[in-house]
Amino acid sequence: MAKEINKDYLRQEAENAARDIRSKIDEVHGPYWKSRSEISKLIISLSSAILVGTITFSGSLLTSPAGTAQYPSFVITSWVFLLLSLLLGIASVWFNATLMSFHPRFINSGPELDKRFEELNPESETLVNDILSIVGEISNKALEPVGSADKWAHRATIASLIFFALGISIFILFGALQLI
Repeated sequence: MAKEINKDYLRQEAENAARDIRSKIDEVHGPYWKSRSEISKLIISLSSAILVGTITFSGSLLTSPAGTAQYPSFVITSWVFLLLSLLLGIASVWFNATLMSFHPRFINSGPELDKRFEELNPESETLVNDILSIVGEISNKALEPVGSADKWAHRATIASLIFFALGISIFILFGALQLI
C-alpha cells in the first residue's frame, strides 16, 4: 500500500504554527507597536486641531491692530511643520497596520501551501524536513514586509514628533513676538 500525505492535516498544522508565531509576535512586539500607534494617533489629532484652529483664525493672527502682518512667515512655517507632522503620523499608522499582517498573509498563502504539499514525495526520507522547509519559506515570505514596516513606522513616528515640536515651537515663538 502506497503512503499518502494528508494535506488537510498539514495545512491545519501549518496554520496552527502561524497562530503560535502571531501570538509570540503580539506578546513580544505588541505593546510597543500599540503605544507607537497611539502616539501617532495623538499627533494626528493634535496637529489637525491646531492646524484647523489657527487657519480658522488666520485673519486675526496675521494682522496687528494697525492692520499690517506681523511675522506671517512664522505662522506659515508652523503650518508647514504641523502638516508634515500630520502626514507622517498618518504614514506611521499605515505602516503600523502592516505590522499585524503576518497571519492574514500566511493564511492567504493556503493555495501555495496546498500546491507545495501536493509536490511532496510521501516516500522521501526527508519528508519531515521538506514539510518544515515549505512552512518556513511561506512563514518567511509572510513575515518579510513586517520588518521594513516596523522600521518605517518608527522613523515616521519620530519624524512626526520632531515636526510637531518644531511647528508648536515656531508658533509659540510667533506668539511671543506678537507680545513684544
